Formats: sequence, C-alpha cells, structure tokens
Amino acid sequence: MMRTRMIAMVGALAGSIGLLGLTGAPALATGSARDCVVDLDHATMTCAATEAQARHQGGVTPAALTIARVYDGTNYSGASLAFVQSRACTPAYDSEWQWDNLGVTSGGNWSNRISSVRTYNKCDVRFFDGVNFGGASSTWIDASANLGAVGSGWSNRASSVKFS
Repeated sequence: MMRTRMIAMVGALAGSIGLLGLTGAPALATGSARDCVVDLDHATMTCAATEAQARHQGGVTPAALTIARVYDGTNYSGASLAFVQSRACTPAYDSEWQWDNLGVTSGGNWSNRISSVRTYNKCDVRFFDGVNFGGASSTWIDASANLGAVGSGWSNRASSVKFS
C-alpha cells in the first residue's frame, strides 16, 4: 500500500514537472497567439497567429511605424514581439519610449525570453535586467542576431526595454 502511494506521488510529481517544463524558458501562450504587437502610443499589446493579425486586432493604425522587433530565437527566429509608434526615433539617446515590464503581456511572458533584436526607423534599443529599468543595462543596440554575444550576454535576460 505504501509503495503504491509512493509510485502514485512520483508519477504525479513527474507529470507536474512535465507541465512546468524543464528548460525554465517562459512558455508561449496556448492557442494561436504567436506574434505580438505593442502599440507604444496607446500602451497596449495584442497577440495573434501573425503580426499582421495582431496589428489588425489591436487597432494599430496602418501609419504606425515598427521601431523594433524582438524574437525568442537567435538569428531573428521564433515568436516575435514588434514595438510600433506613430513617429521615428530621434538621433539622440534620450529614451523616447519604453516598456517597463516584459513579463506583463497578454501573449505570454516575454521577460528573460528575447534572444535577437532588429530596430527600424532610426531607433535603437536598450535592455534592462529588472522590471522598471532596474539592474544592469545593455548598451544601445541597433541589431543583434544573437544577444548572447552582446556585452556580458543579453540573450534571455531582458525584463524591461527603452527605445531611442
């Protein structure tokens, strides 16, 4: 009887570990949400099967400019999170826009998940270890196919982000 209970408990524990995942990487939201768009003008995020669908569902105007796109895989692969704004960035590094908590999203937790980044429309990006721009920060980045090679390694490390 004791052995049967122990086997059942080990089985339940193994099942729980399987549900949580062993990699420690944040899971994508279930269903069809794969790509997300953050509208920095309105501080909203929408996720869908494609970026185009997320833009449409989120009511992002066609004139909105993509200023940065991050990916959960290296070499600009995997799920993506696009940041859009109504105007291009200025040349100065003055933190024109920001997103203070990459873990608070409707499409899954993007905190400690970003592995590559591209910027557009004269913008650069700066990542922070902690939410609300706390902890260590990266240099200003224009593009990186592998954030693990930037500074002391920024792959799967960012919890908040600023744009300039």
